[in-house]
Amino acid sequence: MSREKRIGTRVDAEFDAYITVDDVVTPVKTLNLSLRGALLRGCEDCPIGTLCELHLPLSPGVRIVVEGKIVRAQGQDAAMRFTDIDELSFTFLHRLVQLNAHEADDIDDELMQVFRKM
Repeated sequence: MSREKRIGTRVDAEFDAYITVDDVVTPVKTLNLSLRGALLRGCEDCPIGTLCELHLPLSPGVRIVVEGKIVRAQGQDAAMRFTDIDELSFTFLHRLVQLNAHEADDIDDELMQVFRKM
């Protein structure tokens, strides 16, 4: 997908994580993150359309959990679009993206644009 079609800031963020697909757990590494999705490495068996859940441990007992769908797959890499996230996980994700962004204020601006459209 071209950068022009992407909505939202993606930040380089390499974290160990795992995805679950039908009770199968696969370790992955995030390559980048946004409020709407992630690029994952280690998803050789995740074809486009796969519904999955991403678990991103932050510390013992604290993790981001988000449901999503694989929207692009090439080799070991897969792009996941987030489809559902609970409030606490979103709070953690928002802060994580904000901390890794070149312009942290841009992340809040993007979030406000979503609310203005509602």
